[in-house]
Amino acid sequence: MTELTPRQGSILTFVENFFNRYQQPPTEREIAEHFRIHQSAVRKHLTALENKGKLLLRRDGRSRGIRLNNVSPSVSVPIVGTVVAGMPLLAMENIEGAMMLDKSFAGSEEVFLLRVRGDSMEDAGIMEDDLILVRRTESVRNGEIVVARIGDETTVKRFFNIAGRIVLEPANKNYRPIPVDDKQGFFLEGRVVALIRNMDNFQLIGRR
Repeated sequence: MTELTPRQGSILTFVENFFNRYQQPPTEREIAEHFRIHQSAVRKHLTALENKGKLLLRRDGRSRGIRLNNVSPSVSVPIVGTVVAGMPLLAMENIEGAMMLDKSFAGSEEVFLLRVRGDSMEDAGIMEDDLILVRRTESVRNGEIVVARIGDETTVKRFFNIAGRIVLEPANKNYRPIPVDDKQGFFLEGRVVALIRNMDNFQLIGRR
């Protein structure tokens, strides 16, 4: 493998340290200011580092388009625990902590993690104490799993809107669908896009 020049090595180290500290890549301007060189020189060094397999460059107009091999910036995602009645879902009273997630996994839109309470969605593979990743949106399709608020209650269910009538369906035969009669008290918090499970206390059912 072609060796790096001293300047290339210094820039690569700066980029790596910047990633570790800020969980995002530096811009060409930030690199130029740090080393007191022109951005055009920075661009040449970054291109050389890419050709030597040390990083990747996105050429889509993003100011932070540097990607280190096998490294992606992380974002802090709030974890919503027990929801306090009358409080917005992401109010401080409801937040039990946060989790660092790979930005490529969390996405660029607003997201949060919700700790599941109850077993109403177990047939969809969502168990009590699971963490579900929820993406904020005001538009979902029929059959998608959502987090919705009805009055002071927050629930995880499948969403259906048939001819203007909203119904929230559980994935457990022991629970009944919830018709939404009062749309004034209904708010769609977001769509469930991923599941995170702690396997420490997981038990196989029916295994002898």
